[in-house]
Amino acid sequence: MKFYSILTVLFLGFHSLFAQLKPETMQSYELSLQKLGEVMTNDSLEQNRIKANYQFVRTLISALKEKNSFAYPFDSLSTYITVKTADDKKFKLFTWFLMLDDGSFRYYGAIQLNNPNQLELIPLTDNTSEILDNSLILSNKQWYGAVYYQIIPVLGIKDPYYILLGWKGKSLTTSSKVIEILSFSGKDAVFGKPVLQDDAKSKLFLNRKVFDYSSSVSMLLRYVKDDKLIVLDHLAAPNEEASGIASMYGPDLSYDAYRFKNGKWQLQENVKLQNSPDISDELFIDPTKLAPPVNQQK
Repeated sequence: MKFYSILTVLFLGFHSLFAQLKPETMQSYELSLQKLGEVMTNDSLEQNRIKANYQFVRTLISALKEKNSFAYPFDSLSTYITVKTADDKKFKLFTWFLMLDDGSFRYYGAIQLNNPNQLELIPLTDNTSEILDNSLILSNKQWYGAVYYQIIPVLGIKDPYYILLGWKGKSLTTSSKVIEILSFSGKDAVFGKPVLQDDAKSKLFLNRKVFDYSSSVSMLLRYVKDDKLIVLDHLAAPNEEASGIASMYGPDLSYDAYRFKNGKWQLQENVKLQNSPDISDELFIDPTKLAPPVNQQK
């Protein structure tokens, strides 16, 4: 669609010397973004949500052109987008979604590199509809769009990378949780890296992992730092007839986990947790359950 191409042009290859910071400038930008976020998330008319999203991108770019913008938290925007900074302060990640009237989603995002001299943005172009195989290694122009809520740095190894935990609405009936791997080749973002192993007996490593489940339930996916575990709900169909139908899957009250070992992550099934997590531990609630557009509240 032409509209999404325009947004890509706004973000694409954006490099700019910082503007001089003016008093309360960032707060003013944040207030404008908050108002636009409310419209693009909750307005009942799709055309209004699309227009607000376009203006949101333009305003965000203007805000990031301000000096010291990397350190600005944008806390009041948490209802509308996620803003996460890597522990090593190498980059900041902005991601969000736009829901359309047909129940589909479009994802938007950008990576702000921590450059004290000029603004460097890597635009993320949602290419989900064209990605037939979600196991491929992708560029920022072929992004498997998602809203990321946790960044796990894997540093101190030959080829460092970052695990991104994310949510992805697919339709009114199906949602996904995503384990994405982000690395950098120079200043280019690379999505996907063979570091996830589902079978210890196999030499096959996955570039990313996508878990599909019913949008009427929630799925736990979080990182337990002390144990170096990515803990997740085990998903299952309610009966044999529903097997293979993603919109029927949900947690079965057991847990699996990816355990970090030698730079890779190995799946362990039926993990016993000392403190069983509840929904408050998820760190991210399905945003479509918070305040969907009026015409979707059915």
